Amino acid sequence: MARILVVDDEVEMGNFFKFFLDGKGHEITVAENGRDARKAFQDFYHLVLLDLKLPDVNGITLLKEIKAQYSDTEVIIMTGYSTVKSAVEAIQLGAYDYLEKPFDNLDALEGIINRALSRVLAKGESYDDEEMVRRKTILKKIGFVAGRSEKMQRLLTVAERLAKKNITILIRGETGTGKEVLARYIHAVSNRAEHPFLAINCGAFSETLLDSELFGHEKGAFTGATSQHKGIFELAHRGTLFLDEIGEAALPIQVKLLRVLETGEIFRVGGESPIRVDTRLIAATNAPLEKLVAEQRFREDLFYRLDVVTLHLPALRERPEDIPLLAEHFLHQRHGPTPPRLSPEVMDALTRYKWPGNIRELANVIEQMAAICDGAVITPEHLPQKIINEKPLVIDELNTGIAEEQVVSSEEDIVERRLNEIADKLDSLVNQIDVRAGFDLPLYLDKLKEITNESARKLINKALQEAGGRYPQAAEWLTTTPRVLRYLYKEKK
Repeated sequence: MARILVVDDEVEMGNFFKFFLDGKGHEITVAENGRDARKAFQDFYHLVLLDLKLPDVNGITLLKEIKAQYSDTEVIIMTGYSTVKSAVEAIQLGAYDYLEKPFDNLDALEGIINRALSRVLAKGESYDDEEMVRRKTILKKIGFVAGRSEKMQRLLTVAERLAKKNITILIRGETGTGKEVLARYIHAVSNRAEHPFLAINCGAFSETLLDSELFGHEKGAFTGATSQHKGIFELAHRGTLFLDEIGEAALPIQVKLLRVLETGEIFRVGGESPIRVDTRLIAATNAPLEKLVAEQRFREDLFYRLDVVTLHLPALRERPEDIPLLAEHFLHQRHGPTPPRLSPEVMDALTRYKWPGNIRELANVIEQMAAICDGAVITPEHLPQKIINEKPLVIDELNTGIAEEQVVSSEEDIVERRLNEIADKLDSLVNQIDVRAGFDLPLYLDKLKEITNESARKLINKALQEAGGRYPQAAEWLTTTPRVLRYLYKEKK
């Protein structure tokens, strides 16, 4: 038997879930607002069905509180189609999945609930449900080594949910993070999987050539056009078109892309009749599109058309736990079933390195080391100098009697260290609390939120002051979007 909490201000929804789940032997509790939900949080629940739109609190706020108190509890978000962006954010914050209301497929609803319950009841055990097995099969088929990190698993979950929808997706991430392979995965798990997936890099062609490649041309449209040529939009009909480096497209091309997104029609170069296309568009960029919009180098209307839902691919340095798996994969990929082995010292050095070139750089480093290694083990002497230089140095042992590490810390390292110190102090405070004597947990969470909100407000205010009040510049410095920055600034006040 599982304990399930339903949080929804619609009485009918609570009654529905009581009827739907009660007969399956589960214990069902219903809360109609955030206040009642917080009272219910005094007890543990295996599963929470949480509506995003509540009268007294945002569902995202409640999600954060639930995961902070009970990390093992699975949360399924319930939402309307208009709030898919919020649902995607919820999954990235730890929600198991999201459901769109009204529920038109009760079998699918029951399946999602059962999978969430199976996952929470199997905590601490090795558990793969049918969905996870299917994920691994498709990842292997397309050669996508996603890794085991929570960030990547959450990203794949979001990608799978969005794949079933006929909406445009924007993938953002640094160079070498694997934007195209993520797009291929979205296509592979979508309803378009049996149709073409085509990719084109907008920065690799001149404006004239890109125009012809995307939209095609008629015979005689320009010098050298000796025959009719179908563009990639037509060739990807009923499939998926991946536009990499969308920020590099010239403004006239952007106008045509906007027309396709709005009307589903293209004109070949030199053509006079519109051609209907049913092509799913996934765009990618490592450029700050908001900045390009502010500089009038990227159309604002196209940006909002592309930015229906954005997926952020984490840099490799943000998921170091995936480096060993990726390194082993590249070794086997390039050197067969018996490649040289990476020594523990080498693996430690690879994990410490920041990888500005991300997965592409890691693949190249593995290739280089394996090429110069004559034995069965790759040792530190095979490491590139740039990685050796990043390793901590042991110094001043004679003066102090203790080996001290001298590491030049980046600003991110300093921030992380300071936050860890704060976390340690909070742990110390928690250890001193006599919970049996009674403790106001909601008040404690509210105070923590006040502190973090005030800190975030000061940080945003500092960025705006240094940017002269210009949100695009401040947003670029804080690696977010002007729209999100405005929302956060208002929310934190």
